[in-house]
Amino acid sequence: MQDLISSYKKNLLLSILLTFFVLLFLYGIFATNNYFTWFNFKTIIRDAALYGIMAIGLTFVTLSGNFFLLSIKETAAICCVSFAMGMSTGYGVESWVGNFPISLLVTLLIGCLAGAAQGLFIGLGGNPIVVTLGGAGILYGIATWWTDNLVISFRRPNDAEWLGTGSFLGLPTITWSFILIAILAEFVLRYTNFGRKVYLVGSNRAAGKATGHENLSMAIIVCTICSALCAFVAVAFAAQMSSAQANYFSAEFGSSGDMTILVIATVMVGGNSIMGGYGNTIRTSIGAIFIAMIDNMMVLNGLNSGPRIVGVGLMIVFSILVFALYAKGSRAQE
Repeated sequence: MQDLISSYKKNLLLSILLTFFVLLFLYGIFATNNYFTWFNFKTIIRDAALYGIMAIGLTFVTLSGNFFLLSIKETAAICCVSFAMGMSTGYGVESWVGNFPISLLVTLLIGCLAGAAQGLFIGLGGNPIVVTLGGAGILYGIATWWTDNLVISFRRPNDAEWLGTGSFLGLPTITWSFILIAILAEFVLRYTNFGRKVYLVGSNRAAGKATGHENLSMAIIVCTICSALCAFVAVAFAAQMSSAQANYFSAEFGSSGDMTILVIATVMVGGNSIMGGYGNTIRTSIGAIFIAMIDNMMVLNGLNSGPRIVGVGLMIVFSILVFALYAKGSRAQE
């Protein structure tokens, strides 16, 4: 009886919190001028795509029980720099197809190697927070050392413009990429043997090990997936700007906070468990759009990066609180 009363109180508090947040959200939207326009809708989805694609990759890491990669911003930074360097110099390789293919290949390779190396140390028993913080320092250090912390520019027109500024059926290329990646990732998690292993290892590490699914190979694969998607976003962003710099994904660049924090917020706002085994990439994609909607609302109301960063932080705290109350309520009812 006591458990039922406790569960009722938690569910009531959860309902009050959600209702308050929804009402506040709706008030903000309807009180914002020029919010309900097709142009603004495209802006929201495009913004969501940039960190949403990275968050889809991070969802694989989270679902597998390996918490988070805290080197997302730095992985994107070194990949952005790598792509711009390749587009500018071609890495000294003569290619009849131009600089874009070799730049893309090298950048994706760097991203995959960065993810695989961190996944290796995590899989061998390293703490994910410590390992990826160390990885973040190394990657950012290489990026700034490589460029002397200067902006690396390349000329327009170029073969990468279709990815950075192109569109199809009225939507930007990066938006279509976001949609396709979200669908493909969800298919992999739902309908492939690898996806089932991700959930198994994430929900019960001991059971996964007993059935032959060691975390070593899983950690390497999911971290590689995450870093590869970070590299893809970095390529798209560099193609859009026709330049790169090591701090393009930092809060100082004018975004709504550090890119790593923004991506983590996207995963958590989507309702994915940080302990692994629960969630999906559709939740993450919805979380990305939701954060983009709130950020866009703040931008249209003239708020600078400070309040926007605070807003992202509050959404993280709110999502943790809501998920904790939901989890406790569910356990009490069992």
